[in-house]
Amino acid sequence: MTVTVGCLLAWWISTEIGSPQAVLAPTGVLLSVTATAYSTVLQAFQQTIAVLVGLAAALAFVQVFGANAVTMTVMVAVALVASRTVGIPWQNTQAPITALLVFTLGREYGMARLLDIVIGAVVGTTLILMIPPRHVGRAAKDMADFADDLADLCFDLAEGVRRPWTAHQAQQWLARARRLSGRLRSAHESAERANESLRFTLRRARTRRRLRHIMQAALCLEHACLQLRGIARAVADLAAGVLGLPGERETSNFPRDFADLLDVIGKAYTCFEHLLVAPGNGEDLVQLRETLAEGERLERAAREQIAEIDPRSPLWTLYGTLLHDCVQLRYEVDPDHGPHREAIPPHVHEQAARIMSRRRR
Repeated sequence: MTVTVGCLLAWWISTEIGSPQAVLAPTGVLLSVTATAYSTVLQAFQQTIAVLVGLAAALAFVQVFGANAVTMTVMVAVALVASRTVGIPWQNTQAPITALLVFTLGREYGMARLLDIVIGAVVGTTLILMIPPRHVGRAAKDMADFADDLADLCFDLAEGVRRPWTAHQAQQWLARARRLSGRLRSAHESAERANESLRFTLRRARTRRRLRHIMQAALCLEHACLQLRGIARAVADLAAGVLGLPGERETSNFPRDFADLLDVIGKAYTCFEHLLVAPGNGEDLVQLRETLAEGERLERAAREQIAEIDPRSPLWTLYGTLLHDCVQLRYEVDPDHGPHREAIPPHVHEQAARIMSRRRR
């Protein structure tokens, strides 16, 4: 919608000032407007400089060498080199395109193109600057969706290992964990766009605090994704019988405490997901703390089971690795002692404190 309105305004302005090529003004909008205000300003500046470079190259070469095939070839090469020299990205080919059009249609076209590109760039940039940034909210939603995906995989793993499973099932879980890594890259890109969107934004101070929480959440989920992938790998190795492990027959003896622990971790990341959706509330934080306390109890029970296994057995190492990954998953979202405490805003801690105070009365 923003781009459409910008094209209309640019065409109207260009027509009002009597431009002979008014249709080029909307082109300037299309070439300039990007996802954020900062990138739009940068893109508009680069487009204008590129057109200037192309116009100058065409006028100079035609004036000195005339219009012929050799002139055209050298002119395009010079326009490309000049574009890179002044810092225009390689994918921006406005300079050679402008040079070719001026070479073919004449100087008057080049001046009209420059004017209309400037009009389009100014209109597009102005509209983007006037629109409040929404990328921070989108980044928070992307992180919440990713936390939900992590929780779903934990639940499915917990349900799957409560009964004997096959190597094929374990490979499916591992494939899902690997796909989460791809989703994580997309979530990180969303957070980076949100960070960029705060440049040239009047309400930057208000939104930067929320963005800081989101960036901490991104780090938390990145670490959690790696830990969950390690769990899926260990479960797959056990069923496949690699590294001296007994294979699918051992899956019937898998400790139930691990299944319960994965289920609790899934609940913890569901709570974390709710906390990422603005504005978050103290009830979710209280529930997260209670869930993590249950996870800690299950970890102690799992340690007792591991202690009964022969340390020389490959199962001892496998279960120890699984427990370590589960502990790390719990630690990542610990709102009081974990490494990503800043992911949860202070007002949520205050709400949780008031809730606990009322419960104690």
